[in-house]
Amino acid sequence: MNGNFKLRNIRASTFLRKLSIKHRLLIAFLITSLLPVFSVALYSNIRYETSISEKLSTSTLQVLSESATNASRELAQYETLSESIIINSLIQSGLQHMNSMTDFEKYGLQTDIKDALGEQVFRLSNISNVVILTNEGHIFFDLGYEWYPQNQIADSLQGITGTAGNIKWTYLHSNRGSDKIALSRIIFSQDNLNQTLGYLVIVIDEKVFSRNTFEHVDLGKGGRLYITDNSGVVVSSVSPSIPHGQTYNQQEVFSTMISNAPNKTFYANVDGERVLVGSAYIRSADWHMIGLIPHSYIISELSAIRGSLLYICLFILLLAGLLAMWIYRSINRPMRDLLQYATQIKLGRLETRLGLTHSDEMGRLSETINQMVARLKMLIYQVEEEQQAKREAELKMLQAQINPHFLFNTLNSLKWSAMMSGNENVEQGIASLSELLHNTILDTEEMITLEKEIDNLMHYAVIQRIRYGDSFKLVCRMSDDQLYRCLVPRFILQPIVENSILHAGSGEGRRVHITVDGSINEGRLLLQISDDGKGFDMAEVQERKYSHEKLSGIGMSNVEERIRLHVGKQYGIEISSQLGLGTQTLISLPMTMKEGERHV
Repeated sequence: MNGNFKLRNIRASTFLRKLSIKHRLLIAFLITSLLPVFSVALYSNIRYETSISEKLSTSTLQVLSESATNASRELAQYETLSESIIINSLIQSGLQHMNSMTDFEKYGLQTDIKDALGEQVFRLSNISNVVILTNEGHIFFDLGYEWYPQNQIADSLQGITGTAGNIKWTYLHSNRGSDKIALSRIIFSQDNLNQTLGYLVIVIDEKVFSRNTFEHVDLGKGGRLYITDNSGVVVSSVSPSIPHGQTYNQQEVFSTMISNAPNKTFYANVDGERVLVGSAYIRSADWHMIGLIPHSYIISELSAIRGSLLYICLFILLLAGLLAMWIYRSINRPMRDLLQYATQIKLGRLETRLGLTHSDEMGRLSETINQMVARLKMLIYQVEEEQQAKREAELKMLQAQINPHFLFNTLNSLKWSAMMSGNENVEQGIASLSELLHNTILDTEEMITLEKEIDNLMHYAVIQRIRYGDSFKLVCRMSDDQLYRCLVPRFILQPIVENSILHAGSGEGRRVHITVDGSINEGRLLLQISDDGKGFDMAEVQERKYSHEKLSGIGMSNVEERIRLHVGKQYGIEISSQLGLGTQTLISLPMTMKEGERHV
C-alpha cells in the first residue's frame, strides 16, 4: 500500500516535471482559485435548491389547504340546499302519492315545486339543473335547464347508500359538451326515516365552481391544480391541459399521494416531467385537491444564479490566469538571465557578473552563483599554478634521472664483470639490486600487481642471501594463478619478510623457513607470511608491529598506514606469535584486478 502511494507520487512528480513552470503555475492558480469557487457554488446551489423546495412545499400545502377549505365551503351551500329540498312538503307528498295522481295534478305539482325552489336555486347562479327521481329511476321533477343522458344520472346514484350523509359527489358531462358536478342524495320520508322515497340530483357548473374555488390561486408557471374523486377521476380543474372525467395521474403517483401524509409533498414524473406533488383532502366530498409544480419552475431562479456564478468563475479564471502570468514573468526573467549566464560560464567566459539585485530567492541565488564563479576562477588559477609547478617538477625529475641511469649502467658493468670472473652470487646480487633500485626509484606507481610485488620480494631475498647466506629459505605459494593479477600497494611484503630474516633465527644459527601464501576468502585477498623462527611475546606485538627498523626505508607502520589509506580502514595487518613456534602475519586486501582483467 505504501509502495503504491510512493509510486503514484513519483508518477505525478514525473508528469509535472514534463510541464513548463509557466504551465505548472497556471494549473496551480486555476486549481487553487476555481476549486473553492466551484465548491462554494455547488454547495450554495444545492442548499438554495433545497431551501426553495422546502419553502415552496410549505407554501403549496398552505395554498392547497386554503383552496380545499374554499371548496368545502362552496360544496356546503349545495348540501344545505339539498337538505331544504328533500324535506320540502310538496316533494315529500308528491313522491308518496305520485302513483295516484292524475297528469293534471302532476303538472300542477311540478309548477308548485318549481315556484317553491326557484328562489333558492336562483340564489346560486352556478346550478345547472335540479332533478328528482323516483325509487324506480323515473324522473319526478326536472328543472329543465339542461338535459343529461339518463345513464349518467343513474351512474351518479351508484353506491350512494352508506356514504356520509347519504350524499355523493360525481362528475357529469352534459349534451352541450360542458363539464358538470353532480350532488346525488337519497330522499327519505319524514314520517318514516327508513323509507326511501326517491333521489335528488343537483347539477353544478364546473367552470363556476372552479372559478369560485381556485380564485387567486397561483402555483407558478406551468403549475397545475385540480380535484379528483377517490378513484383518481378528475372532477374539476383550472388547467385546460388536464382532461375532465378521466384518470389524469399515473396510478403509482395517485397511490403515493393517497398513502402520503396530508401535510407532505413528494416528487414524481407526470407526463414525462418531474413535478412537485402536493395534496389536500376535501372530507365532505371524499375528494383530493392536487397541485403539480414543475421542477423546472422551482429551479428557474437558480438558472439566473448559475449564470451569475458562471460569469464570476470566468472572471476569476481570467484573473487567475493574468496573475499566474505576472508571477511567472517575475520568476522567468531572472531564470532566463541565470540560464544565459550559465551558458556564458559553460563557454568559459567567467569575466561577466550576474546583475540580479533582488532580495528574493532569485537574488540570493544570483549572489551565490557570482560567489561560486569567483571561487571557480580562483581554483582555475590555482590549478594552472599547480600544473605549471608540476611541469617544472617533471622537468627537474627528468634531469635528475641522469644520475640513476649512470648508476644502473655502472651496476650492469659490474654484473658483467662478475659473470666474466665466474662469481655467480655477486652477479645475481648485482642484478637483483639493479632491478630493486629500478622499481624503487623510477617506478612511481603506488598500486602494482601481486606478481610484480613478489618479484621485488625475490630480488630482495637474493640480495639478503649475499649477507646471510642460507640462513633462511623463502617460498611463495598462490592458491590461484589469477591472484598474481591483483593490485596491491607496493612494498608491503618486504618489511614483513625482512623482520622474519632479521629476528626469527637471530643468534640460534639455524635455517628459518619463510612462506608467503595467497588465498581468497569472502571476496578478500589474504596474504599470510609465516616463519618457524623463535617467535616473541604478544605483549611486544605493538612494539614489533610499528618497528622502524628497516632496510628499504619502509617500516611496518608505514605498510599498515598505506593499506588503510588506499583501500580503507576495514583492511590491514594482523600479527600472531608464540615463543618458540614462530610468527604469522596476515594481510587483508580487497580483490582489485588490474584494469582490463576481471575476477573469475
